[in-house]
Formats: sequence, C-alpha cells, structure tokens
Amino acid sequence: MSNPDYNVHVDFTLVESAELNRKKLRKTFVKIGKKIQATSRALVSKKQVSKNGDYPGFRSGKLSRSIGYKVPRPTSRRPGLMVLVMPNVKGGNNMEKLMGPYYPAFLFYGVRRNAKRGKSHKKGASGGTPWRIAPRGNFMIDALNKESSWSKYTLAKELVNSMKQVKQ
Repeated sequence: MSNPDYNVHVDFTLVESAELNRKKLRKTFVKIGKKIQATSRALVSKKQVSKNGDYPGFRSGKLSRSIGYKVPRPTSRRPGLMVLVMPNVKGGNNMEKLMGPYYPAFLFYGVRRNAKRGKSHKKGASGGTPWRIAPRGNFMIDALNKESSWSKYTLAKELVNSMKQVKQ
C-alpha cells in the first residue's frame, strides 16, 4: 500500500519567544481523525455486493465499525502530534476487533485461488477467474485524499492559534 506523506507549511511572525499549546493542537488532531474516520466509514457503508476495484460492500458492518482513530500520547521519544486512522486500530473510537487475520489486507491485495498449496497444484483448474477475492478499492487512502485539503487548512489554522507568547 502506498503511504502518502502530507506536509503543512505555516508562516507566522514571532514576537520574541512563543510556546506551542499542545493540548489545543491535540484536540485538532482528534477533530481531523474523526472527520477522516467518518469519510472512510461512509465509503464502505454502501449496502451492495462489491465488485473488483469497488469499495468493500456493507454486510455485517464489522469493517465499518472497526475503523477507528487514535492520537497517541506524548512520550519522551515522540511529541504525540499525529493521528492514526485505520481499521482495527487499538484504542480507536467504537472499536470492534475483527476475527482472524487482518481482513482489510485481504480486501486490498485480494486472494488468489489455491493460495495454500495442497495436493493438486493445478492453477485455474476450476476455470474462470484466478481470484477468489478480487482486490477492492483502497477506501482509507481515498478518504485521506478526499479530506486532505480540509485537514491541512484546519491544522494550519490551529497551529497559528495554538502559539502563545511567553512573557520574560
């Protein structure tokens, strides 16, 4: 899967010294995470059978409910100014554990027939397509791309608002 990196550049004038209000900024990351989570859930909530290249269809709702967001706590090694949005993220909002292997990977990469080697190694012996589950569209990347301009604008605006002047 491709991993897009988004950079936000903000210009502002500093008086003498300023301090970043991380609490305010973390709330913005929560807001961005909720928005991308809602968009990605909407992409997989169509109640129809999905076809090759489409987004996964909605049958039981487990995939949709498993999409969560998480703003990690700051530690000595990381500042905690980021948000993770993905299916089956631990600590995500309305989290429901998917059963077995990582199901979204099967949807993205697909599964070929006879993926496990058995006694018969004949490929395509059953005829038809070699796919057991054809690859589906990547709903997470598309949700991120759909909300990227809004999230960049929101983050840039909040970066300027969260800077506070330090009195010396």
